[in-house]
Amino acid sequence: MPHHIDIFVLQSVMHDWRDDECVKILRRCKEAIPSREAGGKVIIINMVVGSEKSKGNSTKKEEAQALYDLFLMAFEGGEREEHEWEKIFLEAGFSGYNIIPALGIRSIIEVYP
Repeated sequence: MPHHIDIFVLQSVMHDWRDDECVKILRRCKEAIPSREAGGKVIIINMVVGSEKSKGNSTKKEEAQALYDLFLMAFEGGEREEHEWEKIFLEAGFSGYNIIPALGIRSIIEVYP
């Protein structure tokens, strides 16, 4: 893992892994980035199922999320709800996060050390 990097971007990665593996990945990222005050963060581009911030979404978007989640479960992955992401972030040692609904059915998640 490289050191002295301000930001890691993980796009469509975390849904491929079980929760315990996601914690390991994020711990390694946290080791390589500076503090939040120094600009360190991890950006995750992934779905957040049932996010309160995206409740105005259409039924088609919710259906697409559910179908994609079923597909990923066949391979031990899956999309996560906000409370599931939060548990992973806290377990990996992060202090906070921000979810920004964007990119169709995906969200941008900023995670801070």
